[in-house]
Amino acid sequence: MDNASSNEASLKPALKLGIPGYSYEDLYDPLRLKDLFDAFNQSLEQANAEVYSDYQAYHQCQGEGMSPEAISEVLVKTAPYLSDFIAELFDVDDARTAQREKTKAEMEIIFSFKKKLVGAVKKLFRKDNPQEWNFSDISQHVKTLVDILTSKDIDAQDKELRTASVAVELLSLLDSLKDDNPDQQTLQTVEQIRQQLADNTQAAGLFNDSLSLSDPAEFIESLLLWIQRWAHAINTLPDHHNLVRNWVSFKTPERLDFEHLVPVHEESAGDYTKLKGPEEHMRLRDGFELTDKRFKLRQVLNEIDLCKFCHDRDADACSKGMRNKKTGEFHINPLDIALTGCPLEEKISEMHVMKGEGDNIAALALVVVDNPMCPGTGHRICNNCMKSCIFQKSQPVDIPQVETNVLTDVLFMPYGFEIYGLLTRWNPLNVKRPYPLPYNGKNILVVGMGPAGYTLAHYLINEGFGVVGIDALKIEPLPESLTGNDHQSPQPIQDFSELYEDLDKRILLGFGGVAEYGITVRWDKNFLKVIYLTLSRRKQFSCYGGIRFGGTLTIDDAWDLGFHHIGIATGAGQPTVINLKNNLARGIRKASDFLMALQLTGAAKKSSLANLQMRLPVGVIGGGLTAVDTATEAMAYYPVQVEKIAHRYTTICAEIGEHAFRERFDKEEIIILDEFLEHGKAIIAERERAKRAGELPDFQTLVQKWGGVTLFYRKGMYDSPAYRQNHEEVHLALQEHISWVEGMSPVEAVTDEFGHLNSVIFDKLEKADDGRWSVTENQLNIPLKSLYIAAGTSPNTIYEDEFPGTFEKNWKFFKRFELETNGIVHKLVTPPENDYPEPKIDPPAPLTSYQHDGRFITYYGDNHPVYAGNVVKAMASAKDGYPYIVKLFEDELSNLSSDQQSQRDNALLGFRKTLDQQWLATVKEVNRLTPTIIEVVVHAPMQAQGFHPGQFYRIQNMETHAPVVNNTSLSTEGLALTGAWVDKEKGLISLITLEMGSSSRLCAFWKPGDPVVVMGVTGAPTEIPRNKTICLVGGGLGNAVLFSIGKAMRSVGNKVIYFAGYKNSFDVFRVKDIEEASDIIVWSVDPGDDVESIPTSRTQDKSFVGNILQAMQAYASGQLGQQQIPLTDADLMIVIGSDRMMAAVQAARHDQLKPYLKPEHEAVGSINSPMQCMMKGVCAQCMCKHIDPDTGQESFVYSCFNQDQNLEEVDFEHLHTRLRQNSVQEKLSNFWLDHLLSEVPTHQ
Repeated sequence: MDNASSNEASLKPALKLGIPGYSYEDLYDPLRLKDLFDAFNQSLEQANAEVYSDYQAYHQCQGEGMSPEAISEVLVKTAPYLSDFIAELFDVDDARTAQREKTKAEMEIIFSFKKKLVGAVKKLFRKDNPQEWNFSDISQHVKTLVDILTSKDIDAQDKELRTASVAVELLSLLDSLKDDNPDQQTLQTVEQIRQQLADNTQAAGLFNDSLSLSDPAEFIESLLLWIQRWAHAINTLPDHHNLVRNWVSFKTPERLDFEHLVPVHEESAGDYTKLKGPEEHMRLRDGFELTDKRFKLRQVLNEIDLCKFCHDRDADACSKGMRNKKTGEFHINPLDIALTGCPLEEKISEMHVMKGEGDNIAALALVVVDNPMCPGTGHRICNNCMKSCIFQKSQPVDIPQVETNVLTDVLFMPYGFEIYGLLTRWNPLNVKRPYPLPYNGKNILVVGMGPAGYTLAHYLINEGFGVVGIDALKIEPLPESLTGNDHQSPQPIQDFSELYEDLDKRILLGFGGVAEYGITVRWDKNFLKVIYLTLSRRKQFSCYGGIRFGGTLTIDDAWDLGFHHIGIATGAGQPTVINLKNNLARGIRKASDFLMALQLTGAAKKSSLANLQMRLPVGVIGGGLTAVDTATEAMAYYPVQVEKIAHRYTTICAEIGEHAFRERFDKEEIIILDEFLEHGKAIIAERERAKRAGELPDFQTLVQKWGGVTLFYRKGMYDSPAYRQNHEEVHLALQEHISWVEGMSPVEAVTDEFGHLNSVIFDKLEKADDGRWSVTENQLNIPLKSLYIAAGTSPNTIYEDEFPGTFEKNWKFFKRFELETNGIVHKLVTPPENDYPEPKIDPPAPLTSYQHDGRFITYYGDNHPVYAGNVVKAMASAKDGYPYIVKLFEDELSNLSSDQQSQRDNALLGFRKTLDQQWLATVKEVNRLTPTIIEVVVHAPMQAQGFHPGQFYRIQNMETHAPVVNNTSLSTEGLALTGAWVDKEKGLISLITLEMGSSSRLCAFWKPGDPVVVMGVTGAPTEIPRNKTICLVGGGLGNAVLFSIGKAMRSVGNKVIYFAGYKNSFDVFRVKDIEEASDIIVWSVDPGDDVESIPTSRTQDKSFVGNILQAMQAYASGQLGQQQIPLTDADLMIVIGSDRMMAAVQAARHDQLKPYLKPEHEAVGSINSPMQCMMKGVCAQCMCKHIDPDTGQESFVYSCFNQDQNLEEVDFEHLHTRLRQNSVQEKLSNFWLDHLLSEVPTHQ
């Protein structure tokens, strides 16, 4: 049995830096980085006094009074010298030189060929008709020329480079021969070519006429003519385009038709039409590896070749936005998108210049000035820059591809990760903060480790603040050898490739928020590890997962712990609930729930025990990028799901027999299982066929045959947010065989006999002449077994919901404020309002209304109305917002004494130690209470402090430390467990679980000292009235929840009747706790052979053989003797148990128990909805359907926000079907765990 762990990179024991007097450890010391900055200045002065002088002037004025063009000029001139310095520092000049030479060769050959030959032939042959040419003969001539004249150093598979090299050489020779006196070397080369052709029998015949030409220029011109004709024929005759389909030399920007940016064809589906991508664009996909391998160098250089380098005339709209020269306002494109450019105002054009010269270090240094967390942007993430490119009528420059290529070309250099990391801390091109400040004694809490949060953390660390990042998600630890610790620097990473992981096998680190769980494998999530590790190496940074703001930690807790400011970057919150009859029937999920289950719990991994059950056909509702991502991932997940099920089924049946396996499944589950098995066998067969044929398997055709994945949007594709904001993603998604249907609005989910989604009824909408879409009389009933809803989200303002009055709100957002400072007095000022606020148009205004004892709270990213919407805007919110935090402390920090730096550093170590002690959770002990019930006692002091009776926690182990058996990780899904008891003084929490599924069973294998995530508290405290009579009804494990509730009830004068029901007498546990929680107990055990009543130890308690309802009726009717507290006195009933048990109590209150209950009594059930994030409304898996008994009106309650719900309103049948959403997979996983554990020796 092995343990999973993050790959450790190739670690060099000692890295000797190339600049004398500096050690690797110095690169993490702010004071030594200042010295290194001085060393760079000396180096620059020696290398180029003029550039040094210009740079110093820029550094001293910080750009004030300089034109944008002048600033760009200084940066572009200085960047190569910075690159020289860094290359010397890390001794990577050989690697850098190789990159430069390769770039130079590409530019001199490929792009000379493109400009001088391919781009010139149209004019040359303007009077010719290529259709009259013998293209086969021309091609033969060209192939022969290329085969004979190409240098042996050029890759034989690179046809473009081979052809271009010959053409460029001939063009060069021809230019030289046009001189009156060509040099001898040119003439010798011409004769060598003549001889090479003459010596080849085939060539001699083909080029007989050319060889007969004695004039060297005429000879070379005749050879060149063949290539020119060939190029012109390919350019003008579509039949030949495929010959050069991937050649950049023949690639020209296509004209933009904003109404048809995505090529589609229509496919009839009976009563409606599907839009699909062109067949020739389709891509095959197998699982969850990186789906987009990104541009190679030549493709990137083609984009740079297209760029006009507008920075030298302050026209770089990609960065600064495209403004109307008269009004100064931003242009609006035909899709109604404001052309504001990069929200970060990255030095894009300047980067292109350096990349075009092959200097990736210089290019990256320019990027990092404004985009230090650039691994989180770039290809398949953002396109704001492309939208504003000066090419508005043709394809823009693909800037994100260039940016990502610059980054990866540095990362994969020797010590490339170290170079990137250094540039985030130390970058002379960033004149406002060229090196970091030492710790200033102020601690900032950053809530949320998504793009806004981690970017804010970076900026604040460089300003000298201590930063603690928290996230409610589980965040896996990184190896200490890579991160370093308080007393030791990290070991240098020489080879980034050994840090790099396959996306379908990587440990899901949890860091990155929505970038981890929301963005798909179209984007390389290794970049998240780059950011996580880069920040984790900073001594002023700490990061904690499983800490929920408002649960584990409140604002007052933060101040008490020693934080001086809080930055909220918690992202998007509750998904929108659409108006749909039978909403959230089994098979219906929110898209955020599906993506989180897929990408955060690990359901997509073959090694995982996580369960995510999906049936075909699949429908996705929505028109945004989340809907598009959901559709592609559903298409990819289905083959993974059924193949894994088929393999595990075969193994288990061989071990225990097919009958023994299948008898554990009910009728519906057998139907679903057989459906999965049939499809799984077809997937396996296709994989084997493809392997024999030596090609990629085509799973998409099978998935489409079984119903496929279809995206339904109420309007047209053109109207959708995805098309308007990022049509490239729509285009690429359609290449993955999904379908798009326009003008469809879901109105009703139709279920089958088992309560599972079977079809969806849609209203058909049509577009009128005025462009508006309206509902027709036509309704369509479309077969669907899964429906994922991506109808938008609200900002995450959950803290205000939990603690009303903390923040002012404006619509769904926190109200935003600017900061006005007069000396040490800070005042909040309301900025002008805008219906559609945008970065660069509206002021950042990052402050909330919170102002208390001189403390403020700021907010960022999707929480903020100006910056909500995408990753790069979230990061811009941090860049624009962090100066406000600096301003808050400016006066105080101006008086810092450098003499007290060591005291401040030691205080930071003590602060971090306190947080570790308070926040890090470990297993204290694991106790078996019954044959099927486990108690896990954890040490988690801060989590214990916030507990109130009725609340619960999300607990899970770390995948990094989880054992791996037979290629399966024994990591758990998040379990929702209520605190049975809490010792706040010792920081202990008792969590009790019933061993039902694989995750709950794995708890028994945890050992004292194991790190775990205990996220919470979450849920709402049970309301504790005073001086009332309370009836507690607990079924099985539900009794664990009632311990603390009953004790709290009795402590404030309530009388408690406690009905404790069990299936078997051996299921009883913690009798003393139940006695302490009650004035009288009525024990009950289900009847059966040889069943005896549960013994009592108190005279007032009763015992009964029968179900819990029968026990309640027997007690109330006097059948069990005198009632010390009559049931008719009960003012409040709290019911906790299985959904079936609670449903029975709900019904019995109106039937057999009605005579024994007050008409006005209240009844509450603690609802055990299926749960995932438990962050109070992010994934929405826990939504529970309510029906008002008087009006019949439906509503939904987030059970992880408020688990205690009006028993009268809960739709228990709906809840029951929802709890079965993964039942086939859950039972299979249980069997698979049996199989795995049978292979592990008992002592392990």
